[in-house]
Amino acid sequence: MNQPLVTIIVPCYNYGHFLKDTLNNVRQQEYQHWECLIVDDGSTDNTREVASAFVDADPRFRYLYQVNRGLSAARNHGIAQSNGVYIQFLDSDDFIHRSKIRQQVKLLEENKTFDLTYGLSLFFFNDQPDIFYQSRKKNNKRTSPLIQGSGKGRMIIGRLLINNIMEVSCALLRKELIIAAGVFDETMKSYEDWQFWIACAQLGAYFDFNPLPGTETYIRCGHTSMMSNKKNLVVHGIRVRKFLHQHLSIPQKAYNYFRLSKLYVRLWLKIF
Repeated sequence: MNQPLVTIIVPCYNYGHFLKDTLNNVRQQEYQHWECLIVDDGSTDNTREVASAFVDADPRFRYLYQVNRGLSAARNHGIAQSNGVYIQFLDSDDFIHRSKIRQQVKLLEENKTFDLTYGLSLFFFNDQPDIFYQSRKKNNKRTSPLIQGSGKGRMIIGRLLINNIMEVSCALLRKELIIAAGVFDETMKSYEDWQFWIACAQLGAYFDFNPLPGTETYIRCGHTSMMSNKKNLVVHGIRVRKFLHQHLSIPQKAYNYFRLSKLYVRLWLKIF
């Protein structure tokens, strides 16, 4: 069987203390025809040393350094240097199930109309690494809508109107979709993935939601991250909703105005 190359892009900024576990997770994948690009976004900790140990041991790992420009720029740098047919994003403090890539490559190879396929995300905390939750609030109430279909209709945009639909590492994507969608907006410091999914939907991309056992993504919580800056989330939530607005029907625009107004009130009252 001809196995298509998968590029795993791991951006890292001062997460050297998590990076070793994440790269070991990559090495343990059942699907072995991959390259892993470790994009160091100007770290001042031991990120380079951790990455170098993997590069020296396995030529499938590559270390890329850039002056600090942010998460979106790091992902875009990885995309520009990638050789894969498919792209798997993986933040440097998270994990994916060891069979995720294998199963999702099979789905995309067998279904040429799918532009991306994604499964479920589970959340874990540093103080309880073996306990998994369906949300960041340590409960089993899932907040992200689970959708399948083409962005050519209103359904995908309508669901993206509610909130983001997945963690960025949940998906395996065709590289050609990423190039067509225009990669990530480097001015976005939060919700850049939400805006990216909107851009994909606008192109008419087909989103395949398939929660097969063994395709889960595991998101680390309980430490300082981009998601910890509440003001930043409000500011960039406003930006995403403004970006989304141009693609909505009149009833959807009314709902979006309502959500925008709530964000502006939070910003004005400094409710973070």
